[in-house]
Amino acid sequence: MSLKDFFMKLVNKEISPECNIAMTSSKEIERIELSEALAASATQAATPASQNGFAILMQNARKSKLYLPTFPQLGNRKQTLRNDLVDWIHNNGGEWFTQSYANTQGKEFIVSLTEAIWYIDMHSHKKLEERSFHIPNIFLEFFDRTNSESHKHSRKLFDANELNLHCQSLAPCATSSWMLMANFDWLRGAFDNFIVAISNYTGYLQCHHNVTAVNHASEFPYDSSIEQ
Repeated sequence: MSLKDFFMKLVNKEISPECNIAMTSSKEIERIELSEALAASATQAATPASQNGFAILMQNARKSKLYLPTFPQLGNRKQTLRNDLVDWIHNNGGEWFTQSYANTQGKEFIVSLTEAIWYIDMHSHKKLEERSFHIPNIFLEFFDRTNSESHKHSRKLFDANELNLHCQSLAPCATSSWMLMANFDWLRGAFDNFIVAISNYTGYLQCHHNVTAVNHASEFPYDSSIEQ
């Protein structure tokens, strides 16, 4: 019986998953391709007690290749940051399970994270730290890349609405199915804290803006020179 025939009969319940298949070593099988439906059905049929050829086949089938989103390798500083984030994901084992998924969900995540980091860096991430809105250490290596010190005096202030847009762009990634996978355990908590820091600083900016507006409308002068 061929492997294809075996799995077809298994899915169609023509044979039992507990049937014995003589195999001397799992190394004899180097590669198995299964459709998602077939693999899912076969996995459901497996039982802990079936320590036989079927279990070995499924162990080999689960050794899936992981994928990363693809971007052009050459570019400006922002594009370099984006590619460094991809390498960072790869070095920590946080890849995606299909190339299609990597180029959709993965690419969306990398682009959103790049834009958020770049925007904060352009306006100085140290402002968040000065007001006790702490960016997790795991992300700090990606800041100080915009060369903002060269035009420090002309640097614009944070805009609460724009910062909030970056926060909203990142938030869905925190609960995506891929983020909940084990290979993203190293990132999940820090990413949540990063979003919280941005959200809280956005709230601070909005509150500061509201207080400034009220005082400007009052008869009492108010020092609005506090840098955001």
